[in-house]
Amino acid sequence: MPTRSTYTYSLVRRVLQTKVHGRLGNLAMGDTGTDTNIERDLINSAVRVVLSDVGWRGMQRETSLVPMLADNHWEYALPNDVLGDQIMDLRPQVTDCRGQFDEYDLVSPEEFDRRKAYEKGIYTIVNRDLTRSLRIAADVEDVTQVVSTMEDTNWRTFDTDGVNDSDVKVDSSDYMEGRGSIRFQTDTTDSTDTAVGIQNTAITPFGISRFLGRGHAFVDARLTTADTGIHQITLRLGSDSSNYYQVSDSNTADCSAFEQGWNKIRFNFDAKTTVGTPADTAIDYAALFWSRDTTTVALLHANDTDWGFDNLVLKLGKPYKLSYVSRFAWQDTGDGSQLLENSADDSDALMVQNDELELIMAKASELASQFLRDNEDASYFAGQYEKMKNSYLMKNPSRSDVLTSSYYEFESLDLNRRKSESDS
Repeated sequence: MPTRSTYTYSLVRRVLQTKVHGRLGNLAMGDTGTDTNIERDLINSAVRVVLSDVGWRGMQRETSLVPMLADNHWEYALPNDVLGDQIMDLRPQVTDCRGQFDEYDLVSPEEFDRRKAYEKGIYTIVNRDLTRSLRIAADVEDVTQVVSTMEDTNWRTFDTDGVNDSDVKVDSSDYMEGRGSIRFQTDTTDSTDTAVGIQNTAITPFGISRFLGRGHAFVDARLTTADTGIHQITLRLGSDSSNYYQVSDSNTADCSAFEQGWNKIRFNFDAKTTVGTPADTAIDYAALFWSRDTTTVALLHANDTDWGFDNLVLKLGKPYKLSYVSRFAWQDTGDGSQLLENSADDSDALMVQNDELELIMAKASELASQFLRDNEDASYFAGQYEKMKNSYLMKNPSRSDVLTSSYYEFESLDLNRRKSESDS
């Protein structure tokens, strides 16, 4: 729990009142009188501007990476309060295990996709429709168990009501790993079964004990349509269809919502339920199925043809910590444990120290003077802010990673260069 700051919104407003010569009462809309929302919006805006410029010390956070870092797994949850792309560090929880070259470089999503298969120690942040996720390519020598590459014909339909789905086959043209995936379609007469999926009773037996405590299962799962008719996805692993462990999830591996097409799913074994008495040393049964809505025809998905699964694996992973700059600068009115992006109450407090507060006051004074059309004061406070900002950054340089890019020399350019050198 963070320490409760003493710099409340009320104090910030009182200081700002002195900076603008007692004219905060002039911040009004038309003839309706003083609108205190303008003051609050202005102060919140000043905080956001300063935070974007300097990312002050109180905004540095550290959290456990979700899921744990694993080889050949790219999708991770990005905390929702990360400011921009400002990641500072990715380190093992046990710092004694950190090697000399255990470093990670920030690259663009395009470059990450090109390099992830053959180069480790890179990461990227993907932005999609205001949903952000973290992708990491790592080499941590974790424990991995391949359950199925989903490229064989032992997979059959799975349902609880005896209604057979049709067209289960290996799809060699649309897959995520290896050489194919399992594809199937929903029987158009299946209007009551809430489970849509596949099962395999002939998995090569393996032991599961070491994964049951803190391990994860991962699978690529494809949806024709992602909507509220799809509730969750479930995995069963056991010694037969009456003795198994079951885990479910309602989000993708990076904690985002299901989407049309391929989804990377993560199952946490610490949330498992046990049915019967599965033989931990001889797991040879697996089932994967979606839970769907059967109360509304529009959400039934009875005619979908592009259900699919690929690459079912188990991983232990290793615990890592993610350090970043947060955009939540305010503490709530209680004990300060809830962090907020914007202040909504006079007793909310800023997570700043004294020199950082003065930065905010200079920017807030500049914005207030602009609103009051006092150009002389606005220019003065703008100059003060730049001086204090530069001084602060000299003493507290940013620790966030800088976006890097590899240099590519195209063959055609290289041939032209060599020809030019030979001609000379």
